[in-house]
Amino acid sequence: MNKKFLMLTCAAALLIGINSVRAVEEEPITPPPATEKAMSRDDMHKMRAEKFAQELGLTDEQRKKAEEIRKADFEKMRPLMDEMRALREKMDAMRQENMKSFEAILTPEQQVKLKKMIEEHKRKMDERGFRHHGRHPEGAPRPMPEDVHHK
Repeated sequence: MNKKFLMLTCAAALLIGINSVRAVEEEPITPPPATEKAMSRDDMHKMRAEKFAQELGLTDEQRKKAEEIRKADFEKMRPLMDEMRALREKMDAMRQENMKSFEAILTPEQQVKLKKMIEEHKRKMDERGFRHHGRHPEGAPRPMPEDVHHK
């Protein structure tokens, strides 16, 4: 009887120890503070740039030069970004036409089912914190995380 009691005590201690280690190892996933979500793109950039500069220990002169470099590069990239925007608009128009053609081959029952599927997909993405871009057609939502949003 003492052996059984000793084995049960050891097993219980082992299980408690494993659970304690797992509890310490598992950090809870916390969403970003509400203030970060409400920040504008420019404010978010400034906050990240400041954190980056602090971590590197940049001097005021280095910070100023870094900002000048960033602004100059942004101006060089602006024409390319405009081209990309125009291409995305063309692609979105093609997606809308594709979706209309696809919906045309569906029965009324299938169209209702498709609409429910799309609504369910949007709901799940909203629950995960994804934002839907306005440029995508109703039938082809392409959500992106808020921290990747570039508009």
